[in-house]
Amino acid sequence: MRKILFLTFMVASSLLLSTLAFAQSANSTRTRLVKGQVLTSSHLPPIRVKFDKAFTYVGTQNFILYDRAQVEQYFFVAADSQRRIKRMYMVQFESYLPNISGAYNYAVTKTINLAGQTYIGDFEVVPNVSAAIKQDPQSDVTRAASFLESKGYRIGEKIAFQRFVRLVDEAKRSEFILLYVEDLVGAGFDAADKEKAVQEFTSRALKLIINYGHVLFRK
Repeated sequence: MRKILFLTFMVASSLLLSTLAFAQSANSTRTRLVKGQVLTSSHLPPIRVKFDKAFTYVGTQNFILYDRAQVEQYFFVAADSQRRIKRMYMVQFESYLPNISGAYNYAVTKTINLAGQTYIGDFEVVPNVSAAIKQDPQSDVTRAASFLESKGYRIGEKIAFQRFVRLVDEAKRSEFILLYVEDLVGAGFDAADKEKAVQEFTSRALKLIINYGHVLFRK
């Protein structure tokens, strides 16, 4: 009887220790989290981004992009009473899968310094969001739009976005993307003076993440 009780105790202890070890391992491998207005990443890259209180964190999603890369997206939005997105930040961490060869290679036309790091800058106006989404149903942008719709948010038919991209490893197999989006309906975007409009747009994007206590910085 004592032997049976002893064996039962040992099995239970072993299971408990295994459970605790698994929990500790899971916590140690968790590389990113959001607390309040702050997104923290401990790896690829180690960075913290704080967003203005006008933006609400609405969630994150993970998926495999084109069977080639692992993607993790985080969304902070500012919407009206009808849940139509007026402004938004999307943060994307992306890495090639281990069994896929390749590296990220961008044609660099403009760079921007953020918190001591060089980012590739890219501005674009999308005059017809629905048409753009239909062109590539499997793209990361389409996945983002579907996720936001599942949360009850709507994206305008005409938007502009500023993208900041940084390759975060020597092999150039991982990238960090910060995307700022604005709804252009009724926004008075001056397409006739595009250069000035782009500068003003970029300034707004940076102000909301930088002018609030050095809110974009490395760990």
